[in-house]
Amino acid sequence: MRIYAISDLHTDFRENRAALERAGLAGHRDDALIVAGDVADNEAVLRDTLEWLAGRFAEVFFVPGNHELWVRGEQRDSMEKFRSVLRVCDQAGVRTEPARVGGAWVVPLFSWYHEEFDVRGEAVEEELEAWSDRYFCKWPPAIRRVDEAFLRMNEPRVHAYDAPVITFSHFVPRPDLVPSVHRLSFKGLALVAGSAGIEAQIRRIQPRVHVFGHTHIPSDQVIDGVRYVQNYFVRTSPDPLKLVWTSGEAELAAPMFC
Repeated sequence: MRIYAISDLHTDFRENRAALERAGLAGHRDDALIVAGDVADNEAVLRDTLEWLAGRFAEVFFVPGNHELWVRGEQRDSMEKFRSVLRVCDQAGVRTEPARVGGAWVVPLFSWYHEEFDVRGEAVEEELEAWSDRYFCKWPPAIRRVDEAFLRMNEPRVHAYDAPVITFSHFVPRPDLVPSVHRLSFKGLALVAGSAGIEAQIRRIQPRVHVFGHTHIPSDQVIDGVRYVQNYFVRTSPDPLKLVWTSGEAELAAPMFC
């Protein structure tokens, strides 16, 4: 079995859904796919996209991104939406729990971001004035730090496994996976990119590969023995998937990106 990765499909946009259908993704009936969040905030679109993917792969894994947890004009909060999204995944035949496939464990890690991720202290706060999560996410009053709430959910799955492991999250696990601010057009990114707690859980699990999304900045590099991969959906690509694991191989050689 081969395991592929992709993130940030954003099929709320018709152009993205059309591009996904053009890609076809044929020939993957015996393969697994990791989808690292941000498919759609509309649950009907999310279900339709996940069912489409599940019909083309032996297994599909998913974690919600920030877009899935938007609650525009709704009475429920984002944590209630999160639980509803997990039910959508279950109905679509998509996994959000760890499972062993192709000789490896795939371990989804739920996540959010925190401003402390900006360890360089160079992000521009003013750039977040139009950041949609500030307006479309609504959290229960009892949650003081959203990133820690999701990290606590992961604890039952943070342990050693009896085969090689691929973990994945939507948000970025390490600050050094985010370029310095002078290289970014969105200079507030580090404030909303990730959480160091994700990396702490990765180190306890000790995966071979960690897949993430969110920033729309491609990455494929090995840091401290873990291969970190981001492969966001590019609708102009005829083959949008990234191969991250093949049964029987210890680890695929990874090209390096800055």
